[in-house]
Amino acid sequence: MGAARRVLTGFVTATISTAAAAAMILIGGSSAAFAEGAHFVPEATDVSWDGTVATITFREVDVALETDVTTISVKVTADVDAVCRRGASVLRIHRSATALEAKDHPISEGGTVEGTASVPLEVTGLKLSGFRCVITQISLTAVLEDFWTGATLTHKTDIDRPEEHH
Repeated sequence: MGAARRVLTGFVTATISTAAAAAMILIGGSSAAFAEGAHFVPEATDVSWDGTVATITFREVDVALETDVTTISVKVTADVDAVCRRGASVLRIHRSATALEAKDHPISEGGTVEGTASVPLEVTGLKLSGFRCVITQISLTAVLEDFWTGATLTHKTDIDRPEEHH
């Protein structure tokens, strides 16, 4: 009976602590509360990919936090379409890969965050033995999220470029 009482007491204490923390955030006692008005600038966002590294540049504005840094996650997905041929055989393939990075970025005195993320990203399965493969389409999608302000942005870039693989 004593062990069960200790487990129940621990559960009740943890539940009360969690509820108290949630109430403090709702009341506004946390500097991690979402910053009203903060947003990413779509025109200042760029995504490029060299086949092994995706580079994402971005700007977030109207950031008003009680700290000099904010944490931004960048998730980038490369979707690649290719056509592979060997004689009369034709294969249409689609491959994709996703990478994620989250790190702190400084906030300027004017409430702006300028950042660049370089994320290792490689799409495999684009070379088939005995086939000549040509990449016909590449789509890059970057999803930005500021953990502290709540700002988000999804940016998509399509690249039409034939590229042959043997």
